[in-house]
Amino acid sequence: MDSNPNLDVSREGAAALIPKELIAVERKRRSEFSRSWKRFLRFKPGVVALIFLAFMSIVAIVPMAFEPQSFTATNPSMRGEGPSAQHLLGQDQLGRDILSRLIRGTRYAFIVAFAATAISLAIGVPVGAAAGYFGGWVDTILSRIVDTLMAFPTLVLLITLAAVLGPSIQTTVVVIGATVWSTYARVVRADVLSIRERDFVMAARAIGANDRRIISRHVLPNVLGPVIVIASLSVGGIIILEAALSFLGLGITPPTPSWGGMLSDGRSLMRVYPHLAIVPGVAIFITVLAFNLVGDGLRDALDPRQRE
Repeated sequence: MDSNPNLDVSREGAAALIPKELIAVERKRRSEFSRSWKRFLRFKPGVVALIFLAFMSIVAIVPMAFEPQSFTATNPSMRGEGPSAQHLLGQDQLGRDILSRLIRGTRYAFIVAFAATAISLAIGVPVGAAAGYFGGWVDTILSRIVDTLMAFPTLVLLITLAAVLGPSIQTTVVVIGATVWSTYARVVRADVLSIRERDFVMAARAIGANDRRIISRHVLPNVLGPVIVIASLSVGGIIILEAALSFLGLGITPPTPSWGGMLSDGRSLMRVYPHLAIVPGVAIFITVLAFNLVGDGLRDALDPRQRE
């Protein structure tokens, strides 16, 4: 039986049309990304901060390539010595090279910051999406959990959990990540509440798409902008929280170098060897400032009101 030529032509036309539509969508995405990137480049402090953080990330990945000395080698006869040609930032109370310990501490600061942020995203985004999309009793239960978590002072909760579980880098990552996710949940919930009533979500329901597909393919991609901004801003806050725990002896334990631990070591010697506390303090300040500037740049770049 001969096939219908008109049917064959329509199939060929449909097959030829699909790639063109996909190409058009891809071009639109690239165009929007390009415009967002151009808006970010207009914010010069954010660009400088991004370059600085890129360099610090390289330092965190391969710290041994930048360490002028061994970060564990001690020289008791040179305890507390100030900056010199051989030790650019001086030596600590045990005669260890401060620059080498600062560089090695960068690795652990970034590990804690990014790993804890990943845990927060993995918990907060699904919780917020589920609360905002399903509503009803699901929203009530999840929102009360978020409200309860946000009612506790973050640092007090971190200190309590770290004291119970014991200080270590793994504990620090898990404790911070498991306590700061509520911000993501609240923001995502608020955005999803408005997105779930949009026409494209209603159309997806009309064609029979299940809830999981609607959330993953249509809802979450539309809340990525605010989530990215919050994540970039919260990384700096997590670095401060890690430094605070290490400063109190509940974070990364010696002899592993951490910026908070170095700051704690120099606290009692501020009058005699001020550089012991000044150096890690400045490192924390500059790094957190850089993350905040990048977050400000991303907020302007991803703001729908700034779109051309």
